[in-house]
Amino acid sequence: MRKIWLIVLFTSLSVIAFSQSKLGLKFSPAISSTRSSLVDTLYDVEPEASSFKFSIGLIYDHELTETYFLSTGLIFVPKQVSFTATPEADQPTAKAFDEPTQEYRLNYLQIPVSLKLFTNEIQPDMKIFFQVGMAPEIQVFSEPVEEEYDLIDEFKPIDLSILFGGGVEYRAGVNTTLFGSITYQRALLNTLSKVDYDFQEELYLRSTIVSLDLGIKF
Repeated sequence: MRKIWLIVLFTSLSVIAFSQSKLGLKFSPAISSTRSSLVDTLYDVEPEASSFKFSIGLIYDHELTETYFLSTGLIFVPKQVSFTATPEADQPTAKAFDEPTQEYRLNYLQIPVSLKLFTNEIQPDMKIFFQVGMAPEIQVFSEPVEEEYDLIDEFKPIDLSILFGGGVEYRAGVNTTLFGSITYQRALLNTLSKVDYDFQEELYLRSTIVSLDLGIKF
């Protein structure tokens, strides 16, 4: 029995030691936008225009099979929450906010966990891949763009997004791989923790990010 366990342990360690794992850097120009939801007979909350952001971080791809990789990393992700809160047109008695349009900056550390599925080579040293997974995030910074923006008192310290993507990898050398992809991230949690107004229903604000990911793995 002991010999069987030793064989299993040796085999597992060998698979880990000889699997193709890659550590790399990723730089992502992105468009950050806000999704809003509020059921209130007095006020209407609508998201404002999207903003252009940049994220950067480390990525780690661990080989499960020749075509399946487990991907994770540590990514710095800036976001923007912007919206306009106004009284409904048929509610002239509703009090208007002093600053109806408000904008807040938020920064997160993201630890994505996803599965990458690779095709066979479409050209020498070039493959297409598809990516799906989840992205837990820890908030490290938040502030209003203007000091008088005070409708939101506090944001939640964590967020969670589902991500989908696809792109191309090119082996540029024995130990160097270049890649480019497009990723869609849709937050699942309400980013608000405390709002400085008693709406009839809970105000929900969630983020959406579409990014162009460029990077290198070693």
